[in-house]
Amino acid sequence: MSRLYPFILNMWIMGKDQTYVNNAYNLGYITTDEKDAILATPQAI
Repeated sequence: MSRLYPFILNMWIMGKDQTYVNNAYNLGYITTDEKDAILATPQAI
């Protein structure tokens, strides 16, 4: 698991948009599998 995965997951749950997650992936902070798992997680909005 990437070091930033839990942080990015929490930011997603709290309402960040898909662009935020994709940027983290594009910068190499998370893997493809982690990105897919985050985007499959429901948001708290």
